[in-house]
Amino acid sequence: MSIIIVVFTAISVVFGLAIDYFNVEQLLSTVTGLQSNYGLIGVIMLFNAYILMYLGVKVGGARKKYGVDYPDMYADVHHAKNKKNANIFNCIQRAHQNSLEQQPMFLTVSALASQKYPLVAGVAGFVVCIGRLAYAAGYSTGDPKKRSAGFFGYFGLLALLGCSWLVCFEQLGFDTNVIGKLIK
Repeated sequence: MSIIIVVFTAISVVFGLAIDYFNVEQLLSTVTGLQSNYGLIGVIMLFNAYILMYLGVKVGGARKKYGVDYPDMYADVHHAKNKKNANIFNCIQRAHQNSLEQQPMFLTVSALASQKYPLVAGVAGFVVCIGRLAYAAGYSTGDPKKRSAGFFGYFGLLALLGCSWLVCFEQLGFDTNVIGKLIK
């Protein structure tokens, strides 16, 4: 297993423990006036669906603009008449493809986290979605380095992943009040 995955998991569990310890779910309910239920996470799932549709439409428009016919997934940069346009198309396509690749994980951790932390999951999911849009906007410029504009979306993913771990641990019967016990 990659060390990056292990570190990412450890950081996410710390995020989840902090969210639980500071009772962020109740704080969000108090601040926003929203009930701790599935309404917000449902809206975020719909927002996510519209983002995927939007990115798909962007690819369709780029196909017409840059002359990339179906069924070709990408433009052949090495044989294209205009290498810059082929690269721009590929970046737009890649932004959409990467978003699709991330969906199973995003939907899984959103569903798990929302079992105990529905408002936290909604806010974290919103951060992920806005990060995804920023990622796609940066990538679609034709400069792959600009995709890092959406890096902040990983903070939402860390929160979702951490809360998901806590939900699973609690369902297995483990006491997740680690921070509270350490402070006493």
